[in-house]
Amino acid sequence: MIYMVFALLAGCLTIISMILNSRLAMRIGMLQGILINYLVGLIFSMIFMLLNLNLANFSTETFSYIPFWAYLGGVIGIIGIYINNIVLPRIGAIYATLLIFIGQLFMGMTIDLLIGNSISKGKIIGGILILGGMVYNSYIDKKEILALTIKEQIS
Repeated sequence: MIYMVFALLAGCLTIISMILNSRLAMRIGMLQGILINYLVGLIFSMIFMLLNLNLANFSTETFSYIPFWAYLGGVIGIIGIYINNIVLPRIGAIYATLLIFIGQLFMGMTIDLLIGNSISKGKIIGGILILGGMVYNSYIDKKEILALTIKEQIS
């Protein structure tokens, strides 16, 4: 149960982080915002390591045992933040959140397939239903905005 609460908390923190990073990027610039984000993350990572006394187990020799692909997480993280900073101000938090969730869902299914795990039809249908619901809601929102715009022009 506690892990479900932690997963929910991680999801909430992800959205808050996206919004904060987007606002920072609008204020100081896209790349500068990403740099600040990662520098603050580095500082807090070091503080957590010091508090847990894990820094003593860390040396430059450790880097030689890390496979190349493991470093791609940082690169992918920067690209993800960059994309979020572009998208969030234009489509809003709810649509960005839903699209990110759908992307995660389908990427998770793709990875499961690639490593030989099976995926259920229910997961595929659920993902399609969420995507369909979001597209429908987007259509309704655009229709309402158009109706309000026409109403304001008439008045």
